[in-house]
Amino acid sequence: MISLLTLAVLASVDANSAVAENWPTKATKMKVQFGAGGTADQLTRTLNAMAKNDILGQPLTIINVGGHCSIGTHQGKEADPDGYNFVMGTIATMGSEASGQLDFSWRDFEPVAATGAICTAPLVGKGSGIKTVDQLLTKPSRNRTTRIVGANLGATSYMVGIMLERPKPDVKFRFVRKWGGASNFQALTGGQTAVSVLSSAEVVEFALLPDGAENPDSAIHPLATIGGEHNALLGDLPTLKELGYDVEFCITNWWFAQKDTAQEAIHSMANALEAAVQTPEVQNFYGERVFSKIYSRGTSSKRSRLTHGP
Repeated sequence: MISLLTLAVLASVDANSAVAENWPTKATKMKVQFGAGGTADQLTRTLNAMAKNDILGQPLTIINVGGHCSIGTHQGKEADPDGYNFVMGTIATMGSEASGQLDFSWRDFEPVAATGAICTAPLVGKGSGIKTVDQLLTKPSRNRTTRIVGANLGATSYMVGIMLERPKPDVKFRFVRKWGGASNFQALTGGQTAVSVLSSAEVVEFALLPDGAENPDSAIHPLATIGGEHNALLGDLPTLKELGYDVEFCITNWWFAQKDTAQEAIHSMANALEAAVQTPEVQNFYGERVFSKIYSRGTSSKRSRLTHGP
């Protein structure tokens, strides 16, 4: 007699086979860990070229979760592994795990692909009086040793802040919770924080002119790029390594599916992403937003966690 457990397993196999054979037959959902308007969200929406160019043949519905990145990651993990639920994340997933804000990790997902990487930069408000990285990492005064840093605690901006303060033990960063580039920009310009870490794309948007020169009308000042090499869009902005600090931090964007998702659905989504990144829309986005044009899929995308992380 066939057990109920056996029947359940067979039903699951049949369901996965049906998904794989016909995928996709309906809209695919993509959860983004961050709120609308940030760099990660902009990349995801650009990759909606899959729908514009009929690569998927079905809509891609983007869901911005917002708040701390752990919220969207958890929702993505708990979604139905039916081949129509994916989650877009970054190295913030690892940071949240390390800081104890997640009780699971990226290992609890199935990797689909990695699409694009972007480096980061520390910025200060022009009213802070800070002009250089050396000044940033010098005690503000005889009686004060801390600087207030806007960061999404446990996420990428927080990890970069920790890395920045290590070389100079005389100064300590006091982190205050700020979610996303727009929130950090407002805190810097309003004098609520002394420093924050934004993506290179946000540096171009908020602080520079089209030729890479610093925008005199901007209220914030970039100190350096934490990338490994120069980009023309960033003008003469030096790298931290050129300034003598052994710090490099770039963020790869990863696409995950739930465990037990049919491998054929994962493979088909990886194919769709690969086709999407070759479209003019995405290639132009990469160039204009200072992204590295990387693509890797499946288990090979795991290696990008090492090559584009801290």
